[in-house]
Amino acid sequence: MRKIFVGLVIMALLVSGLFLTALPVSGRNVTLNVLITDPHTRVIEAWKPQYEKETGVKINIIEVPYSSLFDKMMMDFITRTGAYDLIIYPGGWAGDVMGGGWVLGLDNYIKEYGYPDWGDVTLAIQKVVKWGGKIYAFPYDGDCHMLYYRKDALENPEYQKKFEEKYGYRYNVPPRTWKEARDIAEFFNGWDWDNDGEIEYGIDFIAKRKTQAMWSLMDIAAQYAVLPGGPDKYRGVFFFDPETMEPLVNTPGWIEGMKMIKELAKFAPPGLLSYGYSEERIAFVSGNAAMAIDWGDIGIMEQYPEKYGSKVKGLLGYAPLPGANKVWDRKQGKWIYKYNHVNFLDFGGWIVSIPKISKESLEAYKFATWFTAPQRSIYDVCGLHGYTGANPWRRSHFKNIDKWVEAGWSKDSVKAYLNAIWDILTDPGALVDLRIPGTAKYYDYLDLYLANVLAGQMDPEVACKKIHDSWVEITDTYEKDKQLKLYRESLGLPPLK
Repeated sequence: MRKIFVGLVIMALLVSGLFLTALPVSGRNVTLNVLITDPHTRVIEAWKPQYEKETGVKINIIEVPYSSLFDKMMMDFITRTGAYDLIIYPGGWAGDVMGGGWVLGLDNYIKEYGYPDWGDVTLAIQKVVKWGGKIYAFPYDGDCHMLYYRKDALENPEYQKKFEEKYGYRYNVPPRTWKEARDIAEFFNGWDWDNDGEIEYGIDFIAKRKTQAMWSLMDIAAQYAVLPGGPDKYRGVFFFDPETMEPLVNTPGWIEGMKMIKELAKFAPPGLLSYGYSEERIAFVSGNAAMAIDWGDIGIMEQYPEKYGSKVKGLLGYAPLPGANKVWDRKQGKWIYKYNHVNFLDFGGWIVSIPKISKESLEAYKFATWFTAPQRSIYDVCGLHGYTGANPWRRSHFKNIDKWVEAGWSKDSVKAYLNAIWDILTDPGALVDLRIPGTAKYYDYLDLYLANVLAGQMDPEVACKKIHDSWVEITDTYEKDKQLKLYRESLGLPPLK
């Protein structure tokens, strides 16, 4: 009877994931090599001392710039060097990493060793870590862009009146369309509207080459280029025609998005082209603009005046991104003049995988499930570990308000912040990021020609045509039929007959 009881206890612990972290130390000298980029390094740094003390396992952090992360990772896969036991990378690279067969499937590990509360992971993020219906990565981060705005600027009755006198309409708070956001950015650009003795600007966004600027463009272009619904040939698709693999980036909707981001750049700070994600966040929390586009990180940095120089604590509003007052209908070949809004899961979140060539796969599994467990990951997303680059991704992250308040948030602010993110992550019609082999290459050309447009060196129409042609070449390199099959799979569409 006692043996049966002990067996039942062990089974229960396995299911809950608690047994995993209680496994005895192997007694070997184990070092786990973790490939990562800033600011996510801070998550591993925060948990490293405790894990090393409790288990005896050494954690070796290998930090590389974001611009070289993909190349470092793929080079190790191809050469089979086995330099890394865990890789932390963008979910959008799943086509190359998971589809390429470079990382371990985790379903058997989860079955044998348990996982800490899989049902707590939001459905959108569960999709990101899967390929072909199987799990190949650990959830770690929930990513979507949102709009930040200065409440003391946009909600000021005097400014609202002056805006209406100039533009002939009263703007919405938050702005409902990108045209409206453009006018607001222009209105607040180039004067001291917060009376701090310094000139402020209209809008901040990531614009520097090789630092994720292409997502700033996609935030805007999606509103003009994507009809809600589907996905099918004409609705709910953003990147390629799902029947022909023809790139859609040269369609009028994408071109309109490229024109709009060029227009918004006129009302940004003079140093916009040097704004990577870190530079943009620091600039905005220092109080230099009325609006910003970013992931959830600005909200974290807002709470820390001493650590990040925030001058906007308690002054920010949070919202899903604006929509558009027209959308291109590819089926009819014309503009549809109506309000259009789609949510887009920019980036798809950072995820953690174990390379097949890791010599310490079980130890890597144990560490990854340990630091991503609910009781620890809340520290990484709420700000208790500072600005880590990790945003809420578990259901419990949205419910555990006390931890956010402990991290310095007011209850009103954190509720507004979490509601904006929750609305995006739980939208069943939200667009997913591109997730096919070659995604990094497709995006690099998107980034390249966007940089030319923002620098005033190329017209939007020319840039979109060049992106289109580059994407055709990449697709042919990977074999068009194979790419089309994988693209349809990523959209949840059946194979073409």
